Order: sequence, then structure tokens, then C-alpha cells
Amino acid sequence: MSPTPALDRWLAGVGLGLNLVALLALPVWLAADVPLATANLVVGLAAILPSLVLGIIASAALLARRRWGRVLAIVALSLSLAVALSYGIVWLVLVPLGRTWLAMALGSFSITALLLLIYWSLPRPWGR
Repeated sequence: MSPTPALDRWLAGVGLGLNLVALLALPVWLAADVPLATANLVVGLAAILPSLVLGIIASAALLARRRWGRVLAIVALSLSLAVALSYGIVWLVLVPLGRTWLAMALGSFSITALLLLIYWSLPRPWGR
């Protein structure tokens, strides 16, 4: 799939919406009484929160057609992929509750993030 300005704007809009929803859901997830609650708090504040903020700024920059928004989107996607894979694997090993659903969600998220990383890394003409 070759990059087009319309697809760029659509992906940036969806990214902005999803990042805002995830940012609003983060306090609920952090306050939930689940296994590994302390680890959730630490990972949530140290890694997930910065990733969401970077994603919001990157999406806003992409919607404003700033070229540096692509770089920021690549950084945010890379950070979210690294955190999700590492913490997801730890969760899968230590918590037996809902392993099947978590494994499917983790696989889906990983594939989506990888495809988005590839898309935003594709070369684009300087004129845009």
C-alpha cells in the first residue's frame, strides 16, 4: 500500500482518537484491583503514559502536516510495541486469568503496530 495524504490523515485521526481514549482509560486500569496491581502502576506511569502522550502529539502533528510528526509516530509506536510485548509476556506467564484472550489481543496489537511502523517508515516525497 503506497502512502497517500488522505490515508495519512485518516490514520492520524484514528490514532489521535485511540490515544485519547486510551489516555482516559489509563486511570481506570491503574485503579483496578487486579493481579500485579503494583506492576501495573509502575509500567502505566513509566512507559504507557509517555507512549500515549507521544502518540497524541504525533497524531496532532500529522494532522497539521508536520513532517516531524512521522518521526514522533515511529518513536511512539516503537515504545508502545516494546512495552506491550514485554509486559504482555510477563502478564501471560504470571497470571493465568484470561490467557487466551490476552494472547490474541497481544498478537493483534503487535501485528497492527508493526504494520503501522512499516507504513510510517515508507519514504515520501519532500514536497508534502
